[in-house]
Amino acid sequence: VGLETVDGSVLPDGAYAVGEGTNANGQRNMIGRVTSTYHSPTLGKGIAMGLVHYGPDRMGEVIDFPGTDGKTYQAKIVDPVFYDPEGEKQNV
Repeated sequence: VGLETVDGSVLPDGAYAVGEGTNANGQRNMIGRVTSTYHSPTLGKGIAMGLVHYGPDRMGEVIDFPGTDGKTYQAKIVDPVFYDPEGEKQNV
């Protein structure tokens, strides 16, 4: 799925998405992972691709990504085509 950060920052590469509840070790349940991440100058925000459990069914949902820096990043699940999904830019 596509991911857009809520605050415009860039998600850490390889960050794990966490959901509600905890596992037997008391850790938050992992529901996905960032596979690639970049800052988009065109869109003016951080965008990423990721694998999220039932991701296509969760479009528009905001999920948490705890970083190794102690910060929790938030990103919205979106379509993986971030720019010009209809391909109109090629018909100039």
